Amino acid sequence: MERERGFTDDDAKVKRAFQTLLTYVGNVVRNPAEEKFRKIRLSNQSFHERVGALQGGIEFLELCGFEKIEGGEFLLIPRDKVDMAVLNSAGAELDSAIKNPFFGVL
Repeated sequence: MERERGFTDDDAKVKRAFQTLLTYVGNVVRNPAEEKFRKIRLSNQSFHERVGALQGGIEFLELCGFEKIEGGEFLLIPRDKVDMAVLNSAGAELDSAIKNPFFGVL
């Protein structure tokens, strides 16, 4: 089902996933010592709907340094493994994709 400007529902879901991932990454960059920003419950309904249900969402977070812990119930970046260069680069890529005027067109 097409909507205005060529966006489809799938494009909207991907854009929302990118925005959510950018929030997670940005929170860790701004608050690296705060565990609440470095830990994500995979069963959280909002996380699952926005990121977990989309192919590559969890893998993206793993590339940013998140690791599955407690039997796969959570994703966590250990404090000593927070890599600001990786997180800043990931954030910049997400931001660029979100702001791309051709998002959803190509």
